Amino acid sequence: MNKWIILCLMCVSAQAQAQHNKLLQVYRTKVKAYNQDIKAAGYAASIQQEKEKSAKADFLPSLSGNANFNYTGNPAELSVAIPSLNEPVSFQGRNAKYGASLTLAQPIYSGGALQAGYDKAKKENESSRYEQMRVTNNIIYDADVYYWNKVARQEMVTVAEEFKESVATLVEVVKDRVEEEYSDRNDLLMAEVKLNDAEYRLIQSRNDAEVARLSMNSFSGIPFNQELETDSVVVPLTEVQHFPGTVETAMASRPELRIATNKVDIQRSASKTANAQYLPKLSVGIDGSYSSPGYDFKSDLDPNYAVYAKLSVPIFEWGKRRHTKKSGKYSVNMAIENHHKVADNIRLEIETAFYTYSQAIEKVRLIESSLSKAADSEKMAMDKYKEGNISILEVINAQLYHQDAKINYIQSKLNAQIAKSGLDRATGKIDIQ
Repeated sequence: MNKWIILCLMCVSAQAQAQHNKLLQVYRTKVKAYNQDIKAAGYAASIQQEKEKSAKADFLPSLSGNANFNYTGNPAELSVAIPSLNEPVSFQGRNAKYGASLTLAQPIYSGGALQAGYDKAKKENESSRYEQMRVTNNIIYDADVYYWNKVARQEMVTVAEEFKESVATLVEVVKDRVEEEYSDRNDLLMAEVKLNDAEYRLIQSRNDAEVARLSMNSFSGIPFNQELETDSVVVPLTEVQHFPGTVETAMASRPELRIATNKVDIQRSASKTANAQYLPKLSVGIDGSYSSPGYDFKSDLDPNYAVYAKLSVPIFEWGKRRHTKKSGKYSVNMAIENHHKVADNIRLEIETAFYTYSQAIEKVRLIESSLSKAADSEKMAMDKYKEGNISILEVINAQLYHQDAKINYIQSKLNAQIAKSGLDRATGKIDIQ
């Protein structure tokens, strides 16, 4: 099985690309422009992009401003006795204290928290883009299903019309034979009942086709009263296309696997951020102020400044550092196991999609070969009935067999197209124009 997948995977040869006809591509474009899930995924990606920029700004100096005003009803007083003076010297603080300051701070070392936070934001931004790809792939697959289902239902209307015409022809033949007394009137009644059944099938087919058209329009945001141009018949896929790819190269194209890979890196960064709170932190800064009372007890506003360096070293946290480190390690291991699970599921999905696709192609070829046989059988049954060699039941059965063969052929073509889109989605190639 793996040998065939290596030889035939992805199905993106020139003929396969032609099968993605222009009308289908037009519909896909309309769906991508309208779908709310795709738009929401785009907004989510934009949010993560802004968060990455915000995390990058943490490396740069920060400038902050402060202003304060304080009124003290009973300010502090100080009396100092000087021997050379007869009276002590008194100092009294001011009732009002006010001013403004600017602080320029630059982190030098934060235990790796800033770098880890930036790496985490970067991977989250990358994952959001892959999530947008994943949503888009799923929506395009759904668009293909809506498109080909509408085409198939419309084609079945044509088949129902042909069946009604065939039964109507039988009714006319039976009428002539009854008038000439070659057949019993019961044959005419049976033929007329079957004609009513054919009319019912035609009405049901038209109803199904209209519902499929409305569903297709709704999914792409097209008004219900607008007719969207589509193929007249489902394009038959009769050959499994070949591409020199492998399961591994197909898996590498899947956004789900890339997201799982990024989740491992995100957990590693989160673990580093948690551990950083137990490591030393060093920062420097400049603080400039303009306040009252000013320097040397001046009563008016007076400028001043201070240059500082701040070092913070955690010493003892009752084992929290060790527990936090272990917790981060377990979180990373969980992400790794989830990555393995996602990889296994994607590998199974690719192999299943390829098998379903190849079997659908085989069914198209098989049922296609039965169409001409069913048509010949109906014609031969009609000729024999005119000659009086068989009963009307055999003619009706031949018509039904021919009808079923046509319906089965359309259904097989529909299944093959959906299987083809499913394989393209499984290999991450469905959105390649």
